[in-house]
Amino acid sequence: MTQPGAPRRAAARRTPVPPDRGARSAAQGSADGDPAAQGSAEGDLAAQGSAGGGSAAQGLADGDLAAQGSADHLAAQGSADGGLAAQGLADGDPAGWDGAAADAAAPRVHTRRVGAYTVVELHGEIDIAGVGSVGPGLDAATAGDEPAVIVDLRPTAFFDCSGLGLLCRAHRRVMERGGRMRLVCDNALILRTLRAGRLLDVLRPVATLDEALREE
Repeated sequence: MTQPGAPRRAAARRTPVPPDRGARSAAQGSADGDPAAQGSAEGDLAAQGSAGGGSAAQGLADGDLAAQGSADHLAAQGSADGGLAAQGLADGDPAGWDGAAADAAAPRVHTRRVGAYTVVELHGEIDIAGVGSVGPGLDAATAGDEPAVIVDLRPTAFFDCSGLGLLCRAHRRVMERGGRMRLVCDNALILRTLRAGRLLDVLRPVATLDEALREE
C-alpha cells in the first residue's frame, strides 16, 4: 500500500532548477574560484599597476626636467645679473661718483704764474668752513712789494659771504703794498653775491683770464 506522502517527495526532487539560479551559481564560481579567470583579473591589475608606475616614472622624469629647467633658468638669471652688475661697474660706480663730488667740493687753491701776474684759482666750496683752507694761499700771493694778483673764481663751486670777506682781505693787502688785483668770474650766482656785498665796482670782475691780462 502506497503511503500518501511518498509521491509528493519524489515530485519535489524532480523540480527543475530555475535558469537564473544557474547563472548566479556560475558567476559565483567565477568570482570565488576559477583560477584562470582570477589570474586574468590579477594580470589586468598588474598591467594597470605597470601603466600607473610608468606614468609615475614619467612624472618623475618630467619633474627632473622641470627642475633642470629651473636650475638652468636660475643660472642664466645669475649670469644676467652678474652681467648687469659688471655693466653697472663699467658705467660708473655710485661710490666713485660720490668720491668725485666730494673732491669737487673740497676747497683748495691752485697758484700759477702767467706773465707778470700770480693767478690764484679758488676751487670747491668757499664758505665759512672752506675759508681756512684757501686763505693762506691767497695771503701768500698778496705778500711782498707791489703784488700783481689775479683771483680766478671760475673753478669755484660755491661762494657765500665768507668768500666776500676773503676777497676784501686780499684786495686790502694788495692796495696797502702798492700792487694791483684783478678778478675773473663768469658765474651769475657769484656775481649776484658780489653785487650784494657791493664789490662789483671795487673789483670789476671780467669773464676770462685774457681780459684780466689785457687790463695792465
